[in-house]
Amino acid sequence: MLSLQPSKSDKTTAIDTQSSVEVPLFNPRQDTWNEHFIWSADGLSILGLTTIGRATVTALVLNRERVINIRTADKAIGRHPPAGDLIQSES
Repeated sequence: MLSLQPSKSDKTTAIDTQSSVEVPLFNPRQDTWNEHFIWSADGLSILGLTTIGRATVTALVLNRERVINIRTADKAIGRHPPAGDLIQSES
């Protein structure tokens, strides 16, 4: 049974759904956020730019409903998305 729990636990790799290749998950101590992720045009969803980014978004369920709701509230008061993060163009 597939678990949608957003728990990394001891997981260090995951399958990129686009390439079907097992890749390491994003490691903030080694990887650069803007190389692997971009915010959707509305600023609410994280999109993976690379195999690592896509696998991390999927494996850690980074766009689950509860988190989207929190981002929406933070955006309404100007606290989201984080300064310096890339945002997808609307074109």
